[in-house]
Amino acid sequence: MPRTRPILLAALFAILLTTSCDRAGEQDSQAQHQQEIRQSRAADEAAIRAASAAWSQASTAKDLDKTMSFYADDALQFPEKTPAAKGKESIRKNWAQLLAAPGLGLSFQTTTVEIARSGELAYETGTYDFVTTDKKGKSSDEKGKYVVVWKKQNDGTWKAAVDIDNPDQ
Repeated sequence: MPRTRPILLAALFAILLTTSCDRAGEQDSQAQHQQEIRQSRAADEAAIRAASAAWSQASTAKDLDKTMSFYADDALQFPEKTPAAKGKESIRKNWAQLLAAPGLGLSFQTTTVEIARSGELAYETGTYDFVTTDKKGKSSDEKGKYVVVWKKQNDGTWKAAVDIDNPDQ
């Protein structure tokens, strides 16, 4: 019996050491995975912010084709005081009318971007400034807010799936 005690203690120590190393390895692996998720979300947020800024520039430049390039094919748009538009062709009609407004000045600025845990959807909130001039030369300046739901496409790009805005006044 006295000889088996040191052998049992050594075996127990070896088991504890192995188990401890396995747990440390698991913790390192989980920490690395969490870091990769954070980096992926940060990259997705940066991509959406960049897309939104380019979208704002396209609308300021009255570039209808570029403006439309930010929408998914099956997107929904909920413009103020008009029926919802489904699909790019319906949305294009709304944008064409908007961009044709006299004295148009339109810009928008992202406030927040939240990426879903799945990494497939995100939403953006922000503010916009919409300036027009009527036939008599009188200028109006509408400020408002918006929400865009973004959907990650198969090629990894983000496209607007749902777009809604409304004025502050």
